[in-house]
Amino acid sequence: MSKFMIIAHRGASGRWPENTLLAFRQALDAGARWLELDVHLSADGQLVVIHDFTLQRTTDGRGRVENHSLAELRKLDAGMGEKIPLLEEVLELAKDRASVNIELKGAGTGQAVASVLQQRFSLGQQAEEFLASSLNKKELMVLSPLQPEVPLALVSERVDRSFWQAAEELNVWSLNLDKSCIDQALVAEVKAQKRKLLVFTVNDNEQLNQLKAWGVDGVFTDFPERHVGI
Repeated sequence: MSKFMIIAHRGASGRWPENTLLAFRQALDAGARWLELDVHLSADGQLVVIHDFTLQRTTDGRGRVENHSLAELRKLDAGMGEKIPLLEEVLELAKDRASVNIELKGAGTGQAVASVLQQRFSLGQQAEEFLASSLNKKELMVLSPLQPEVPLALVSERVDRSFWQAAEELNVWSLNLDKSCIDQALVAEVKAQKRKLLVFTVNDNEQLNQLKAWGVDGVFTDFPERHVGI
């Protein structure tokens, strides 16, 4: 994981419906070596790939994701006729092609993701092919003892004392931070802690090059096709 990381944010979501197999396939075809996605649990306990807690922004459905069964969710249009995918479907698509940053969103996702990862390991995949991230420290604390070899990342839009405490407590591999809170001093602080720093969401080449010059380890972008190979 030493090379500068161009991470396809919800797939190639700048041009294709976010968090769909189409968006992930387009990112992979563009050469992306990292995908980022978000997971929630359906009402019947299935891990589905969708960012919001509710359906209306990215699908033709309404209400909370957790209140719908997988069968109900699969009937929805997530854009261009795409369906909401299962986590297992995206991981199978990415196998041998890209690593995956799984962001834990909904309640209970820590334990559920740990189970899915165990299945992937039984198929020969390695822990370093994955990164488990979250804004929710609790879900990472559930996942970590179940899959201690899987690297962790703490997600935040701001950096304060509680954030640093959580990063230390979880012994995270990386800090996944909003670009608005990044400066050279912060980059130096993260480097001093021997952690990685990944920045979201960066779609501008000039900004990407500035972050890279400062020593950031990678960026999340909606347009991986523009930046792969940088």
